[in-house]
Amino acid sequence: MKKLIYILALLFISGCQDLLEEVPKDRLSKENFYKSKADLVTGINAIYAQMRNSDLYGIWYPAFMLGLSDYAVSRGSQAPISEYAGLDGTNISRTYDMWRSLYRSINSSNIILKAAPGINMPDTERNALSGEAQFLRALNYYNLVRLFGGVPIRTTPTEDLSNLGGKRASVDEVYGLIIEDLQFAELHLPGTTSQAGRPTMWAAKTLLAEVYLTRENWTGARDKALEVINSGNYSLVEVKTPDDFLKIFGPDVITSPEEIFYIKFARIAGQGWPWVMYPHANDTYYAVGGFRANYAKPEFPLIKNWSNADLRKEYTLYSTYTNRSNKVVSLPAAEPIGFRKYRDGESNAYGNDLPILRYADALLIYAEAASQAAGGPTEEAVRYLNMVHRRAYGYPPMAPSPVDFSRAGYTAQSFRDLVFNERAYEFMVEFKRWHDLKRMGTEKLKSIIKAATNKDVADAHLLFPIPRQEIDNNPDINPEDQNPGY
Repeated sequence: MKKLIYILALLFISGCQDLLEEVPKDRLSKENFYKSKADLVTGINAIYAQMRNSDLYGIWYPAFMLGLSDYAVSRGSQAPISEYAGLDGTNISRTYDMWRSLYRSINSSNIILKAAPGINMPDTERNALSGEAQFLRALNYYNLVRLFGGVPIRTTPTEDLSNLGGKRASVDEVYGLIIEDLQFAELHLPGTTSQAGRPTMWAAKTLLAEVYLTRENWTGARDKALEVINSGNYSLVEVKTPDDFLKIFGPDVITSPEEIFYIKFARIAGQGWPWVMYPHANDTYYAVGGFRANYAKPEFPLIKNWSNADLRKEYTLYSTYTNRSNKVVSLPAAEPIGFRKYRDGESNAYGNDLPILRYADALLIYAEAASQAAGGPTEEAVRYLNMVHRRAYGYPPMAPSPVDFSRAGYTAQSFRDLVFNERAYEFMVEFKRWHDLKRMGTEKLKSIIKAATNKDVADAHLLFPIPRQEIDNNPDINPEDQNPGY
């Protein structure tokens, strides 16, 4: 009830479509140009609405990212995702839906950035709103470049059918824009927000740290992550039992001390997170309805090697459940493990939020980047890794524990592998694993997938195809510009 009341106050953030009917989504016009700060705020809310829809964070982005990982298998129409042989027509169509939603969201950011200079308001408020639009634009381009490779860069609104062009920029060029946007956002976003779900300067710094990590700018990633850590604004939620993780991921949680930036959902019709029904069977108490679209196998190395003492394991995985007739049911022998990190059995408007950036991100980014920058693990790198690891085993994050890693014996590469492994467990079902595998290099990605699934990853599976509609309608992109295998 507490979260429901809170989210009712946040509908403008969440992007209630009814309230945003008059917001321009794809173009500017005489009827809907911006005249006030309130208009800019309403326009920014439209960006969130597009990001939350089913074509993007609502369903298909998490569905694809889970199915591509080395610890999960997709079923039904999503099964080709987990075959690693290239996508079939159904899933190619879904990647087009993602592309379209990402660019619509980017276009809404561009509308705000064009309109903001003409609004009569204090510069600090104008820059903060522009910073929010640029943070969201950066996040959307970050997803585009990791999913599709080089893409057209559009920084002005699409106002009519005559400006649908734009060649595929290089990956470096796209990252250049992402970094520019985040550098502006970190300078102009506020340090705190009274409304969970809006980015702060710390969210911009954390995302910038992650972008630097992806680009192997080790000192940049280390230093930005350290700024967030040293801010004192965040801490890990302590846990003693597996279900204590509900204090971070549960459907009633408004925010927590480790939330940096989440996509917010609520137990309101049209405002819930529909993906939550996907990993669960339709008769569980974990979701109302369900498709059981994903499962894990005990022989997957990450599952097989996961210590039972790690509280994240019991919280995240299940093999049996109590159905709605109060009978204990085992999952099928061929599909024996389900994922229950997100669960809301009390509603079909699922209230769980989707974590994009948590304090654990800053800690583990620092650990990896500091070690890589120094040519081996530093004391601080080990310290921040241990904070995440201790919490997972039920120990206070800030005090030494029996499960601590030591610095001795690790090289830069072996310590990076250690952090990489910790990231897999800490962020399981947070849809980061495929991107982590890719940044480790194609050879390592293929070897890890092969070891887990005995399947070979086709080169065509490494990038989504550029949509046929883009090739047909964009005069600057030709069929030969398509990604390999499509």
